[in-house]
Amino acid sequence: MSVIFITLPSLSPTMDKGTVATWKIKEGDLVKSNQIIASIATDKSTVDYESLDAGYVRKILLAAGSEAQVNDIIAVFTDEAGEVYEEALATALAKQQAKAVAAAPVAVAASEGATAPVAAKATSAGATLSVGLVPVAPPPKKVAAPLGFKAENKDFKVSPAARKVAADKNINLAKVCPVTTGERIVLEDLKDLPHGYGQNEAQKGGGLVGYVARADEPVKKIAVGQMRKAISERMVQACTAVPVIYVTTPVEMDRLMDLRKQLNSIEGMKISINDFVVKAVALALRAHPSVNAAFQGEHIAQFNDVDISVAVSIPDGLITPIVRSADQKGLAAISAEVKSLAAKAKAGKLSLEEYQGGSFTISNLGMFGAIETFTAILNPPQAAILAVAGTMPELRLVNGQVKEVQVCRVTITCDHRVIDGALAAEFLATLKGLLETPVKLVL
Repeated sequence: MSVIFITLPSLSPTMDKGTVATWKIKEGDLVKSNQIIASIATDKSTVDYESLDAGYVRKILLAAGSEAQVNDIIAVFTDEAGEVYEEALATALAKQQAKAVAAAPVAVAASEGATAPVAAKATSAGATLSVGLVPVAPPPKKVAAPLGFKAENKDFKVSPAARKVAADKNINLAKVCPVTTGERIVLEDLKDLPHGYGQNEAQKGGGLVGYVARADEPVKKIAVGQMRKAISERMVQACTAVPVIYVTTPVEMDRLMDLRKQLNSIEGMKISINDFVVKAVALALRAHPSVNAAFQGEHIAQFNDVDISVAVSIPDGLITPIVRSADQKGLAAISAEVKSLAAKAKAGKLSLEEYQGGSFTISNLGMFGAIETFTAILNPPQAAILAVAGTMPELRLVNGQVKEVQVCRVTITCDHRVIDGALAAEFLATLKGLLETPVKLVL
C-alpha cells in the first residue's frame, strides 16, 4: 500500500510552468500504467501526459485551466481504493511550499544613474550594419506632485503654449499637476494626457502625467497564456543579455521567381519562396559552419547538423518547428515537411522533437504584403536568425538601362559573441549568390 503523488512534468527544456488543459480522468477512476491522464499546455504546445504509475485517483488538486509550477503536485493516486492519503499529502504540500519559499528570488534594486550605451551604425554599398547592446532599464521613478498641489487648484500658472494645447485637447488645467517645473504647467505636462482629460468628474487622475483611462471606457482584458509568457521571458532575455549585430542585404528575386513558376507548373508541385530560402540558408550554413553555432558560456557549440527552425505564427504566439538536415533535402521534400510542420503547429500537435533544438531560425514576413525590411529577435541559444521581408519592385540600372527588378531584403541578427560583422557579411554574400542563381538549389 502506498500514496503516489502525480506532479506537473517538464515537457520542454524551457518549461517552468504549465497548465492542465483537460483531465482525461476523474476522482475514483482506476488508472493503468502508461494511460493518458491529462493534456498539458506547455510554453510551446499542448501535450498528452501519460502516467507511469497505476492506481486509484483519489484527489485532483489542479483544476482544468489552472497553472502550476513544474514538479508541483497536481493529483494523488493510491494503490487501494480506500487507502488514507490526507496526512501524507499535507506533509508533501508543506515541503513543496517550503521549497518554493526558499527558491523565491530576492528583488535587487536597479542602480540609479545607469545609462544605455549608444548603438553604433555603419553603412556600406548594398548592405547596412548596426551594432548595439540593449541594457536592462531601471524602473521608472514615480514623480510626486509638488507640495501643496490639490486637484481643482485655482491658483496655477500655465505657459502660453500649454494653455493653447489644453484648449485644443479640451483638458481641464485645474486637474493637471505641474510636475516638470513644480510651479508652472508646461507642454511636457500635457503631452501624454488624452483628449478631454479632467473634464469627467469620475476620472480621478490627480494631475499625474500619463494616460488615465476614463471610468466609462470599455477595456478588454486578455489573459496571458503560457506560451505568451514564455515568449515574453525569452525575448526579454534575448534583448537584454545578448550583444547583437544586424546586417541587411538586397536580393534580386527575378530568376528565383521564374524558376519557381516553372517548377510549380509540374503537376502536384507547390514550392514557396520560403522553401527556396530554407534550402539556400541550409547550403550557406554548410559553407559557413561558424554561423551554425550557439554561445554556451565557456565555449561556442558548432553544430554538425544543419537544422533550420522555421517561425510559424499560431493563435497563441509563435513557434519554430524544425526542418532537420535541411542541407541534405531537396526543395520538394522541404516544401512537404514545412507544410506538415506548420499544420501540426497550428493544431497544437507538434512533438518535442519537432520543435526542440534547431541551429538557425528563419522568420519570413514576406507573405504579409508590403514589408520592406525588418529585424528579428534572436531565438536563444542560437547565434543567428534571418528576417525575410517582402519582394518589391525596384528600378535599377542594368547594363546601362533602367529596368524594374523584384527585390527582397534579408536581415541577419547575430549574437556578436559568436558572429562578427565580417562573418555575417560573408554568410549573406553566399546566401545572396544562391538565391540570385537559384538553379544551384535544384542541382
